[in-house]
Amino acid sequence: MATQVALSKVRGTTKTSPYPQTEGMLAEVMQKYGQQLGDGSDLGKALNDAAEGYRQMADIKYQMEDNVKQNFLDPLMHLQNNELKDVNHHRTKLKGRRLDYDCKKRQQRRDDEMIQAEEKLEESKRLAEMSMFNVLSNDVEQISQLRALIEAQLDFHRQTAQCLENLQQQLGHRIKDAASRPREEHVPLPVLGNESRTPRSSFRSPAPSEMTHNSVQPATFQNGGGMPSQAPPAYQGGPPPGGLPPPLSQQQKPQCRALFDFDAQSEGELDFKEGTIIELVSQIDENWYEGRFNGKTGLFPVTYVQVLVPLK
Repeated sequence: MATQVALSKVRGTTKTSPYPQTEGMLAEVMQKYGQQLGDGSDLGKALNDAAEGYRQMADIKYQMEDNVKQNFLDPLMHLQNNELKDVNHHRTKLKGRRLDYDCKKRQQRRDDEMIQAEEKLEESKRLAEMSMFNVLSNDVEQISQLRALIEAQLDFHRQTAQCLENLQQQLGHRIKDAASRPREEHVPLPVLGNESRTPRSSFRSPAPSEMTHNSVQPATFQNGGGMPSQAPPAYQGGPPPGGLPPPLSQQQKPQCRALFDFDAQSEGELDFKEGTIIELVSQIDENWYEGRFNGKTGLFPVTYVQVLVPLK
């Protein structure tokens, strides 16, 4: 506090900002992130309540410091700068006059200078002794100042305890409100929307009836040569993800195609890349399949694949 007063005098500012309290700094942080969470968040509301409580405790601490400064520190500074300073002054003066008296006493002369030295020594001793006596006999006032310090701290702890009790009750109500509200289910969305993902239907395997009617006609040879007169028509669609479609013998098995990359997080899970064809072994529950790929069997999420041939 003294340093701030000195700096304000040097800078020429009349109003000084108060020293930041830890409770006030904590209140600012809680209020900042409580507002970022918003009014729809129970935690955000609780942080705002706590910020208000800690801000009140910071104000109470400022009041305690002002009270302590006025009723304890200022009288203590007055004692140091005035009464104890006078005591030291009289003691120093007494030492000097004692040396002067001893010097004149060695001359063994009883003249006016000797008598004057004795009188000054007696006066200095009396003033030094009375100043020390006044300091030591002022117990009532000094004990009262010490009691003012204790009362200020006691009042501070009473008010802060009341603030904390009120804050505890408010947070209890917040907990009840949050617990009584039904929990909302959250379904994670894929990284790419349905608009930006290539439709899987364009990559489906042809049905047996389509293969019969749209099969390539056998090539005819002209002039008995070995070159066909007409080349077979080219495949118009793009290649399916992960390479060519699986053979017919594999399509009869329960299987699925990976929509996304999946990295195994624990032992017993099956990792794969997007477009991988996985043989379905069983469905563990509504969230997990058991499948086989490259001779390895493991678990993987249902939402990561598209079933081509369902389990029987």
